[in-house]
Amino acid sequence: MFAFLKNIEMSIAKEILQCVMNHKTFRLNELMRHFDDRGEKILSKTLSQQLGRFVKDGRLLRVKRGVYAFPETARRSFTFTVSDDLKQLNESLKTQFPFAKCCIWNSDVFLPFMHHIPYLNYIYVDVENDAIESVFDFLKNNQSNRVFFRPDKETFTRYIAGSEAIIVRQLVSESPLQVIENLCVPTLEKILVDIVGDVEFEFLQGVEMKYFYQNAMEQREISRSKLFRYASRRGRRQEVEQLYNETL
Repeated sequence: MFAFLKNIEMSIAKEILQCVMNHKTFRLNELMRHFDDRGEKILSKTLSQQLGRFVKDGRLLRVKRGVYAFPETARRSFTFTVSDDLKQLNESLKTQFPFAKCCIWNSDVFLPFMHHIPYLNYIYVDVENDAIESVFDFLKNNQSNRVFFRPDKETFTRYIAGSEAIIVRQLVSESPLQVIENLCVPTLEKILVDIVGDVEFEFLQGVEMKYFYQNAMEQREISRSKLFRYASRRGRRQEVEQLYNETL
């Protein structure tokens, strides 16, 4: 009897791996439907136990509750390539404002997570409030690109959208940041909150926003606590939490 049950377990395990091996990620309920379509009635608890064994021995990773992936396709930490333009801009700002806290990034960070990709060529310079006007004046007088100071929606739509620009923005205190190649840049949690409501990210509204959130959550590691804490600081907890929950 023991050998018979063991053979059944091995058969289920083999079928699970064959079913999911061509998927980047998969959900427990999708696996249940697969067995139902084959006319095999297997308890959710049985599948969960087998998936748990795979996670324990390293053959699968648990991405989040009810969602699994193979190790080579599991979510990775968020990072991006720092361009020479960003490095040069960072050096000039550090030289001129050695004590000012700046976060420098560009619109290239959006591309891996977007569905429809418009022409984007923006550099964002997020600066703490005490130095923001001085940094703006310095960039305006020393950069060939047009520089805009905290643009409103009308300014962005009429003068910035579809063109090259440097956008100087206020850096909210306790923003989640990281350092890549000696450059202070946003974490994905900061980006996910900023795009909800900031006028310079209007190209990510509507369906594109939901697509962005879904791709970001499937492809990258995201700290729920960090995301919601920053969203609360920006008065966007409800909107961000709704988008987050819709993609689970």
